[in-house]
Formats: sequence, C-alpha cells, structure tokens
Amino acid sequence: MFAFILRKKESAKQKIIHNFFTAFLSGTHKILGVKIHWHGTPPSEPAIVMGNHRSYLDAVVLPTSFPVVFVAKHETKSWPIIGWGASLIGTIWVKRDIKESRTATRLAVKDRFDNGYGVVIFPEGTTCKGPELLPYKKGIFYTCADNGFQISPAAIEYENADIAWVNKEWFIPHAFKHFGARIIEAHVSFGPTFKGDDAEKLLTEVRDWTQQECYRVRGIIDKKK
Repeated sequence: MFAFILRKKESAKQKIIHNFFTAFLSGTHKILGVKIHWHGTPPSEPAIVMGNHRSYLDAVVLPTSFPVVFVAKHETKSWPIIGWGASLIGTIWVKRDIKESRTATRLAVKDRFDNGYGVVIFPEGTTCKGPELLPYKKGIFYTCADNGFQISPAAIEYENADIAWVNKEWFIPHAFKHFGARIIEAHVSFGPTFKGDDAEKLLTEVRDWTQQECYRVRGIIDKKK
C-alpha cells in the first residue's frame, strides 16, 4: 500500500512538472517569437532525447509528450528565463571538468529514467554553428547501453545560422541581438529510436543519423533563401 501511494505521488509530481514545462515552453515561444518546423515523429514514451547543440534556445525547441529533465552545464544555471525554467523542472547540472560530477550525472540520469522521466541531453557538450557536429561525449552512451535505455535523436537547425552561440561571445549581447527578431525559425527533426548494449555502436549510429539529418535540413533551409 505504501509503495502504491509513493507511485501515485510520483505520478502526480510528474504531471505537475510536465504541465509546467509545457506552459513554460508555450510562453517562451510567444515571448521570443519562436516558430518551429517539425520533421519526423517525436518519441511517444520516455527516452533519452539527444539533440545536436546550436544555441541556448535548443532547450526550448524540444517539447515532448512525457515529463523530462535536462542535463546541462552548471554555468547555464543562472541564465535568465532558460536557466531559471530549467532549474524549476529539476535539471541535472553537471560540472564537466570534475570527474565526480560526471559520475553523479550518470547516476542521476539512471534515477530519473527509472522513475519514468525522459532525459534531454546535448552530447556535444557545447555549441557549434554547424552544420558539422562536434565529437559526442561517450559517457551517456555507456549509461544507455548498460541499462537498456532507448535513445531518440533530434537534429536542430535554425534558419538564421548566426543564432549559434559560439566563439566565447558574451551571452547577454548575443541574446539581445537575436531576441530582437520578430520571428526565430527553428527546424527540429526526430529520427528512429536506437537501443542496444554496445555503447560505441550506439554513439556512431546516433551521431551519424544526426549529422546526415542536419545536412538535409540545412539544405532545405538554404533552398528557401
């Protein structure tokens, strides 16, 4: 009986978090003028959602039909709007230069997934303008392989490629420059689900799909110009 009550409490908590996250995304899209063009079908059940990393906006263009938490760099925790919202939904903050933090992150990912949450992570670890991808960090793929977690890759591209936050540009000036645009158009493409017990194979398959899809979507964008 006690276990049943605990499960009910966790389910209610997940619903509250997901409802908040959905409302937060909707409000953020309206405030910032974000328009998303969808490609493919998003996952319908909890998964490790892996997107390539272009901008600080990536975190608000990956809505899901299930409760999620994010894995993000600790430095972004204090960012206006995005960082605040991420903290409220229980984001896992990682200090990538500290081994103990990376280990704790992998344990936290397993804990969240085991409790019915999806996890959103950007395995490049930092942003790049693209369309090429940076190397993917391996740790999360070993976590997925060891625990049988399914991976749902997502390719993200923006019509204005300069929205990518790179070259150590200051966050506030960069954000104000691009938030001034009437519309920020993003393309988000979901791919097939990947699952297996070979971490290196998972990494290769997921990254290869994402890279090819980034090229394809960038081609679509370029044809519109």
